[in-house]
Amino acid sequence: MSLLVLAFLPVAMLGWILSANEYADQGIRGAVDCDGPLGVMLFAVPSLAVYAAGAVYHAALLRGAKRSRSAALLLVLCVGMVFASAGKMRAAYGEKTRPEHRETCGEGW
Repeated sequence: MSLLVLAFLPVAMLGWILSANEYADQGIRGAVDCDGPLGVMLFAVPSLAVYAAGAVYHAALLRGAKRSRSAALLLVLCVGMVFASAGKMRAAYGEKTRPEHRETCGEGW
């Protein structure tokens, strides 16, 4: 599980780099980015799942007999990544549910 957590860092980073609305990031207010929320969700959802499972796993390691500094560090990493991925997902979902986005791009992802 520790290797999976570390190997998933590039996927999580891509989720952070992508923007839910590129136009708003450039200062263009009111513009709609139809594929921005989907791109963020494609990376944020798997990241959230992997890091939530990693947090549970490493917390269980810390409760058991295998207490180690690396398990504690990976637990902190996983919890931080869960909050970061959840924040990106919330931003993408907020962009997707805007009335302008629904009007321009439709209801589907």
